[in-house]
Amino acid sequence: MTLIDWLGVLGSLIIAGAYLAVSRGWMAGERPGFNLLNLTGAAFILISLYWRPNVGAILVEALWIMIALQALARYFLRR
Repeated sequence: MTLIDWLGVLGSLIIAGAYLAVSRGWMAGERPGFNLLNLTGAAFILISLYWRPNVGAILVEALWIMIALQALARYFLRR
C-alpha cells in the first residue's frame, strides 16, 4: 500500500470513529467536532481517490463534505 492508500484508510477510520463516538454518546452529533471529523475523513478519502478514481466513491465523499460544511456553517451562524 502507498502513502495515498493509507490516507484513504485513515479517512475511513476517522469517519467510522466519529460515527461510533456519536452512537456511543461520547460526542454530540450536533456539535462541530463531529462534522469536522466527517469533513476531515471525507477530504482524506477524496484525496486518495484522485489517484485511484471511482465515480461513486467520489460522489459520496463530495456529498459528505457538502453536508459537513453546511452543518458547520449553520452551527457557527447561529452563534
